[in-house]
Amino acid sequence: MGVRFISYLYEILDDELNCPFNSWITWHYTQGMGRKRGFSPRHDDILMFNMSDQFTFNLDAVRVPQKYYRSRNNMRGANPGDVWEFSHVHYCQKNRQSHPTQKPEALIERMVLASSDEGDLVLDPFVGSGTTPRVCQQLGRRFLGFEINPDYVALAQERLGAEFSGFDGVDPRMARVPKDMRDPELRRAYLEKHPEWFLKNHEGCLDLFEKRVLELYGE
Repeated sequence: MGVRFISYLYEILDDELNCPFNSWITWHYTQGMGRKRGFSPRHDDILMFNMSDQFTFNLDAVRVPQKYYRSRNNMRGANPGDVWEFSHVHYCQKNRQSHPTQKPEALIERMVLASSDEGDLVLDPFVGSGTTPRVCQQLGRRFLGFEINPDYVALAQERLGAEFSGFDGVDPRMARVPKDMRDPELRRAYLEKHPEWFLKNHEGCLDLFEKRVLELYGE
C-alpha cells in the first residue's frame, strides 16, 4: 500500500483486529513518478501481520546469497531483511499487463514462498492483473481471489493460461556470488547449488551468475 493509507491499515490490524505484528517491509524501486515540488516517491510499504503466534515462515525458501564467504555463515544464504529492491514491471516488458498498479511477480513470489507451503490456500481479495494467482500457479499453491472489474478478471484468466518462462523481476542480489571461497571443494559444492537455491524460476539471471563466477574464480 502507498504511504497515504498504510498507517490506517496498521491501526486496523493492530488495534481493531488484534493481529500480532511481524514486520514492516519497504519495497524500494529505482524508477517511479517524478515530482518538482517535494521528493519523488521510490517505495511502497508491505505490512506483515499474523493471525496468531503460530504461523508459517519458510526462511530457507527466501534467503539471498551472502556477500562474503565466512565459515560461520549459513551458505544457504542470508535473511533478505525488510528492505526489498524489485524493479517495477515496465511498459516495455513482455509480461506488462493493462493495469495501472501491476506488481512484480518476484515480489509476490517472496511473500508466497515465505508464508505458505505447497498445497496451501492463498487468498487475494484484490486480484487486479492476476500476479498473485500466476505466482501461486507456478509455486504449487491453491488460490482464491476476488476482483470486481470484469476486464481484469478476463486479463487474469488469460494470464493463467499463458506459457511460463520465468517470473518477471528479480532481487538483484540473487545473482551475487560470495567472495573469498578459496577452498575448491567448498566452492564447487556451493556453485552447483546456487541456481537451485536462488535462481529457480529466474533462468534469465543464469548468464549474469556465470559471468560473475568467471570474473571471481576464473572457472
